[in-house]
Amino acid sequence: MAAASYTGADFDLLSFHDCHVHAVELLTGDPGQDDWTSGIALDIDYIARWACSTDGSARFHLAPATLSFEAVTDLQVQIDWGRSGHQVALHPAAIDRIEREQVTGQKIHLDRPYYSWTISLNWPEGGLIRFGAVGFTLQLRSEPTEAATQHLSTAQRR
Repeated sequence: MAAASYTGADFDLLSFHDCHVHAVELLTGDPGQDDWTSGIALDIDYIARWACSTDGSARFHLAPATLSFEAVTDLQVQIDWGRSGHQVALHPAAIDRIEREQVTGQKIHLDRPYYSWTISLNWPEGGLIRFGAVGFTLQLRSEPTEAATQHLSTAQRR
């Protein structure tokens, strides 16, 4: 993967399967200052490449990345780590897949397509983040590094 930045035009070329999510940030403006910003950003470990061996082992090329969505509406977040009796620590979520479907009849951003997005999680099982947005930007914050795991260490994320 040579590029460091991708957009919605690259959606069909990208996979987000098993990317770990470390943070979700709400990007809101100040309407009193005529700033109508409405976005969401996910801090993820992006798996740029899976290298599978014939012996069944795999290596991963990962980079810390920011996945930002623009002109977000109707945000719904459902993430439940379960009830352990306060025995299980918090850990990153993991993306199963991201799906988009074009919305017809919407009343904003009439100059470009608008989509309904669903980020389904494989951990915690059944988790999802759903919203409307015009598109996204995936910004890799460093060159991918090879690892035996599907996530970066804290030191590698800096």
